[in-house]
Amino acid sequence: MKFLFLTRHAKSCWDDPTLNDHDRPLNHRGKKDAPQMGKRLAAWQGMPDVIVSSSATRAQDTAGLVAEQFTHSPRLLVFPSLYTEDWEDIAAVIEDLDEEYQSAMLVGHNPALNHFLAQVPFELDNLPTCGVVVIRLESRSWRDWREGSKQVMWLDYPKRLKKN
Repeated sequence: MKFLFLTRHAKSCWDDPTLNDHDRPLNHRGKKDAPQMGKRLAAWQGMPDVIVSSSATRAQDTAGLVAEQFTHSPRLLVFPSLYTEDWEDIAAVIEDLDEEYQSAMLVGHNPALNHFLAQVPFELDNLPTCGVVVIRLESRSWRDWREGSKQVMWLDYPKRLKKN
C-alpha cells in the first residue's frame, strides 16, 4: 500500500506584473497558510517520506514551509515536469518514484491536480490553494498505481476551518 499526498501550491503574489508565472513567489497569505497546513498534516500523523515539488517558485516555497512543520525531514526533490497543466505529467512523476518511499507528496498546480483527482475518481470542483488530498493506493508499486483501488483518506485546505 502507498500513500499519495497531492498538494496545490499556496497563494501566490501577483504584485509584480513583469515576473514570469514560473517565478511568482508566495503572498502573505500563502506564507501563513503553508506552515498551517504542515502543522495540520503533522497532527493527523500523515507525513510523507518524500516531497516532490514543481520547479515553480511558489510550489517550492510551499513544499519547504509545509516540510518545516514535520517531526522528520522528508527528502525534498524538484521535478520541472510538475509545472504542468496535464494530469498525465503528474502520473508520470508518480510512476517514476523510488519504491523505497511508502508515501509521497507532490506539490503542483491546477488544472493538472484537479484532472488527476478525476482519475481517482474523486469529485472535487477545485482543489483550493494549499489544499491537500491524501489518497491510499492499493498497490505495492508506484508504477502500478492505476491498477489498484484508490481511496481518498483526507482532504484539508486553509479556508476549511475558517468557514465555521
